Amino acid sequence: MAVQLAAQSAVASADSIYATPALRAVVALAADHNRRPPPTLQSYRARIESELAALVRRADGTEGTIEIEQVASDARWRRSGTYEQHIIGYRAQLAALAPSLVGLVRQSWTVPVLYGNRLSLLFGVDTSRAARSRDSTIVVMHPLAEDRERIYRYTGGDTVATLRVPGAARAIPLVRVHVEPSAHLRTRALVFRGDLYLDATTDQLVRMRGVFALVDGHRGLRAVVLQSVFVIDLTNAEIDGAYWLPADQRIEAQVASPFAGTGRIVVRVRSHYSRYVVNDTGVGPMVGDTLMWGPHPVTYAPSDSVTRYGGWTLPLGAATTAVRAADYDDLAPDYWRPTGRPRLDWRVDRFSDFLRVDRVEGLYTGYGAALRFRDAAPGLVAHGNVGYAWTERTMRGAVGLDWTRPDASLVAGVRVERALDNTNDFRTSFADGPTIEALVAQDDYDYVDRRRATVFAERAWGASRDVVARVEAGAGDDRGEARRVLRPPIFPWVFVGDSTFRVNRGVLPGGYGRVAVTVALHPDVDAGYATPGFGVRLRDEWAGGDLSWNRAEARIVERQPVGPFTLLGRGDAGIVTGTVIPPQQLFELGFDEGLTSYNYKQFAGDRAALLQGEIQYALPIRALSRPIRLPGGFFLPGPAPALAAGVQSGWTEVGTAAAARAVAQLNAPSAPTHGLRSSIDLLVRAFGGAVGVGAARAVGDAAGAVHGRNWTAFVALGAAF
Repeated sequence: MAVQLAAQSAVASADSIYATPALRAVVALAADHNRRPPPTLQSYRARIESELAALVRRADGTEGTIEIEQVASDARWRRSGTYEQHIIGYRAQLAALAPSLVGLVRQSWTVPVLYGNRLSLLFGVDTSRAARSRDSTIVVMHPLAEDRERIYRYTGGDTVATLRVPGAARAIPLVRVHVEPSAHLRTRALVFRGDLYLDATTDQLVRMRGVFALVDGHRGLRAVVLQSVFVIDLTNAEIDGAYWLPADQRIEAQVASPFAGTGRIVVRVRSHYSRYVVNDTGVGPMVGDTLMWGPHPVTYAPSDSVTRYGGWTLPLGAATTAVRAADYDDLAPDYWRPTGRPRLDWRVDRFSDFLRVDRVEGLYTGYGAALRFRDAAPGLVAHGNVGYAWTERTMRGAVGLDWTRPDASLVAGVRVERALDNTNDFRTSFADGPTIEALVAQDDYDYVDRRRATVFAERAWGASRDVVARVEAGAGDDRGEARRVLRPPIFPWVFVGDSTFRVNRGVLPGGYGRVAVTVALHPDVDAGYATPGFGVRLRDEWAGGDLSWNRAEARIVERQPVGPFTLLGRGDAGIVTGTVIPPQQLFELGFDEGLTSYNYKQFAGDRAALLQGEIQYALPIRALSRPIRLPGGFFLPGPAPALAAGVQSGWTEVGTAAAARAVAQLNAPSAPTHGLRSSIDLLVRAFGGAVGVGAARAVGDAAGAVHGRNWTAFVALGAAF
């Protein structure tokens, strides 16, 4: 950098815009170089591989993928301001039917250059020409703009790293400048807050990492209901030794609500540029259909070539799962930040703590709060919730105290609660408990009134929480519950023959002390999500007292795309032993657990195993591979129909007299399988596997043919199996 920062860093600035005169000079030089592209840069072409994903970040830090769209595109930028992304490859995987993210962003989702006076992401405004900013209603002043001093304040200016470009003759020292909007900003504005990384030799902008924030001086209702952060991380590379052009870009929106729990919805866009050709202006227009219109359009190559594209450099989902939402915790707004003054927030831990409907409680409503001590006691949080079951006329709730290590690798705490827990087995993340499904559908859970006091510790290893171990101990007391609501409150006649809620299954009351250990490998890979990979979960629980048992469970999940095929496999197994086994600790299997040709919890026992597998083949119907436009301007992912065949096999056994007594106490028509019970299904899936229509039937011995159903049509919603 032309100015020697080290010699002048202690000199005080005469104003409040720059921390030092040296920093003022640094920013001025960078702004001068950034105002417009270098005179010799007329155009470029490049290949972009992007992943657009929607994820659920749970309170424990795991991230489950709901939707992944992988897009290959050719990009062309010209100095005149035109920029186009031309999609040449597309594929998707969904856990549930959702709008296409490619359609939601409407225009180009990449930023062609970081030169210019204004920035606007996902809206198609040219970042190299200030005059074009009028084309968009949401524009961010570039922190190196000519009129930057009206909005921004600058600190830092230290040399923080050395960038070594493969094959380059020099190492590039980087200078970091921290940018904040003025604390006295009086106009409503969308501003940048974060860090700029500058090449100390050429004064070029190498990286922008920060957030966009709306400054308006007040909080409206939307700010109370939704909490959000919009992050950009844009990194350039030196091309041909002369130009700093995009290399990697990550744009991420994180949204939460105090009514929906401590998790977040994350929309993540990651893009990597390669195959640069600079100043090649002789290439004709890209051929294809226009998918979306605007200053920076996205066009689509003919569907047959999009379907046949085979130049992927990463497997589907790899770019999404390689990073975490926690990477930007340092940029989070105050309501998410772990540091600062103590803060009291009104919120619940789960949506079901705020609102749920079931056949025991009827309508349940509640709310809660959390006191985060932050700087007064780093990592310490006191939280609780309380609510009322209106039909049952009962109050339930919980209080807890948690401590989290600064790097989030260790969490410990204590919790006391009275909860309406459910006794379903081999649950996925999407079937962890009821919310409001029982308003219109059958209540597919059985319940126990459970009071517990628990201390716990949870340890995670790996940057992506590859291994997580949890130990908990405490005391509990179980009590039975009764059905109090007979039918779904809304449209009960829709469910002909099954419109009456089931009687709640038997519970053996009693107290106990308990210790449980859980170990998970790749917990992000869950049967309810679209995250590719391999995951394992092991759990063992010991209890003694009025009720005495030892229950062990194991799960293996595999989801792997291989060319036009997607392979899915899941195995669950468990055993429970003890002198007084309560029926609520037995294993129960049926339709909801994956045996699609059998009834609700038709089988029960103290030992159980369940194996499920499915293979999907994407049909080469090229016209259905691209996203489709809906009324109102929304898009759905390409239907991309696939043939799917699945097999499920389940087994339960009653091995002890204590288990036999427990099965009798269920007060339900459940029995051991008396061998292996299997079913097969054939489906046509669509929209990345999120929707399926097919039929299933029982297979196996004569007993299986009697107790199972012949071919029965069903609709599968979600990619879980």
